[in-house]
Amino acid sequence: MLLRQSVFSFLVLSCCWLALPPLGQAQFLSQGERIGSQMTGDRARDRVDRKKKGANITEWVRRLNNDRPETRLEAVKSLGDSKDPEVIAHLVNATADIDIRVKIKAIEYLGNLRATDATPVLAQQLFLRNTHMGVKKKVLIALGKIGDPRGAEPIIEFLRRDLDENAKGIAIYALRDVGNEQVLVFLDNIAADDSSQPIKQLAARAATDIRNRLSPEYEPVIPTYIQQVELRNQAEQGRQ
Repeated sequence: MLLRQSVFSFLVLSCCWLALPPLGQAQFLSQGERIGSQMTGDRARDRVDRKKKGANITEWVRRLNNDRPETRLEAVKSLGDSKDPEVIAHLVNATADIDIRVKIKAIEYLGNLRATDATPVLAQQLFLRNTHMGVKKKVLIALGKIGDPRGAEPIIEFLRRDLDENAKGIAIYALRDVGNEQVLVFLDNIAADDSSQPIKQLAARAATDIRNRLSPEYEPVIPTYIQQVELRNQAEQGRQ
């Protein structure tokens, strides 16, 4: 009985195949080949991409030591765009580059990646005599994006210096984003005593924003990119 069923199934399939015109048979075979080729190609590309990513990061790090600032700048851009946690330390090192373009780009990426690990190094830049004020403003913006409370005290110390109104305004914005209840008195004093009306308004608004953030609806600061990856990995392992 089983043998007759097998023979019958074979004959049915054979008849269906023979019923196809030559063009249909060719298309059927071609489609199967394409599907198999596509699956093989996808797997090959996945392997290449995984290897390529590691190779690229190694190459980009090597280029950070290149004599040409343009090459170092491209390396910083590539590292920052990769959004790989391993690049944070290399971007921090790039903030010491002698070329201001490379330095600024590294600072910007650290802010965009919310790299709390970079807070101490960035804060130090605010007090270096040979650091251009334009770079210090970029540092303030990055510290604000990072949102690390450790940046509050250096920003307050920076605000105690003789600054132009633009630099002072940027620093107040940054202090608003990193500050907690400990900076409120300082901001309230600026709002009351500063000679510039716009600065007074900025300080008052910053203090209000911090007080709102300290309310029960407060959402914690987004952790550093490395910590985000670790938390995501832990969550994925927990679901397995």
